[in-house]
Amino acid sequence: MGTKTAGSGLAVVAGLVLCALPAHAQEMPGDQASPGVQAQINDQLADFPGGVQINANEVSYQDGKVIITFPSSAGAAAPTCASNAYCFYDGANFGGRKLTFRDCGGNQSLTDYGFGNKTSSWENRTKHTVEVYDKDVAPFRTLWREAPNSASSRVADDTYNKADFFHTYCGA
Repeated sequence: MGTKTAGSGLAVVAGLVLCALPAHAQEMPGDQASPGVQAQINDQLADFPGGVQINANEVSYQDGKVIITFPSSAGAAAPTCASNAYCFYDGANFGGRKLTFRDCGGNQSLTDYGFGNKTSSWENRTKHTVEVYDKDVAPFRTLWREAPNSASSRVADDTYNKADFFHTYCGA
């Protein structure tokens, strides 16, 4: 009887531990967003129309040329920037939300996707050069230049969370 009690007690403790875990620490089915991520996606789609949710943590714009990725839990790093893409992150060390572009040419606005004044780190995994600007000052100023196949885990203090738009110079 003592063995049953110990085993039952262990099962109760294990059940209590699982129930006590925060929702983001419990496993979610692969095809569903956690409630926190889904709320962020809903806000993104309401505040920045034209996007389509393509999976549990991503919204696509412009037929897949632009994708915003939401981390699965607070403090989680987004997946690394894909080859032939350039990415902006709203957290240092490639953390937080990630905005991915897979095109080239012309000016593009980060504010169109809720990323105005939010970039803290970036990766450029293309053959293109990307020049990033702050339009909140007159005249607008160049914040940094992303060489092909380069990255910065944290932008300089005087450019931190100031990027509004960028221009891509297409490489050969």
